[in-house]
Amino acid sequence: MENAVNDAGAGAQALTATVIAVGPPGRLDDPAATLGQLTSTAAIRGILIRYGTHAEPPTRTSERFVTLDGLRPEYINNAVAALRLSSLPSIVWWRGGDEADLEGLAALADRIILDVEEPLPVWRAAVPLVERTSLGDLRWTRLTRWRALMAHFFDIAEVRAAAPLFHRLDITGADLPAAGLFAAWLTGALQTSERMHVDLQRTTGAPIQRIRVGNGREELMLELAPNGTCVHTAAHVEGHARAHRTVSLGDQSTTALLAEELRIRSRDAAFEAALRRVVEARSDET
Repeated sequence: MENAVNDAGAGAQALTATVIAVGPPGRLDDPAATLGQLTSTAAIRGILIRYGTHAEPPTRTSERFVTLDGLRPEYINNAVAALRLSSLPSIVWWRGGDEADLEGLAALADRIILDVEEPLPVWRAAVPLVERTSLGDLRWTRLTRWRALMAHFFDIAEVRAAAPLFHRLDITGADLPAAGLFAAWLTGALQTSERMHVDLQRTTGAPIQRIRVGNGREELMLELAPNGTCVHTAAHVEGHARAHRTVSLGDQSTTALLAEELRIRSRDAAFEAALRRVVEARSDET
């Protein structure tokens, strides 16, 4: 491990961050490819740590990439502390594992980017950490374009006038946790959490397919186009001519989403607030 630090030291001055992907073996194949792309095109140092049974696992190093295969989870903090460069921001890309390990990583990482299949247990563990490190989630990053398009509706005066009467939000898509995050963000932004009826419908296909908010007579709608790369937007509100347009969804690849997250160095207050609302809502349900 010490050799890995020394091997990377020569190029440290040109680097801007260390990105550490952590998770079980089955969850790190795609991140390995993503980090490989980013280290070749961006000024970052990549570290990949697969969980396993070894206290001192096999280590592969190159100028900008370090891989630990099979590290016992109880040694994750030691490995991150040894491999990160204190002169660079450290970003942990969390792909799964024991949620209890997040607390130790929060003391070592400038930012933790969550990215798991079943996020609620991880989100519950992450909420208390927001005062200790900056948090993000690739589900949230995938919602960036959807949130921006919804926010653009409110540049229209008639939409702002109609908003206090909105009482129903319908979201369909394959990723209900992502839909829940969007709903938590929008109801929080509109301050309608108490009176808004939220209906999340699971479908197959894209993570988010359609978002509709309104009051029965007036409605704002975002809908994924059949090609999967564009979003149709429509605003039907009193006093405003029906507005329709089609815009690009943008690059939704994991590499592009992670690159977007790496540009964020401060806390994401909107994400933190949405995360709390989701966790509190699910706690109330149980």
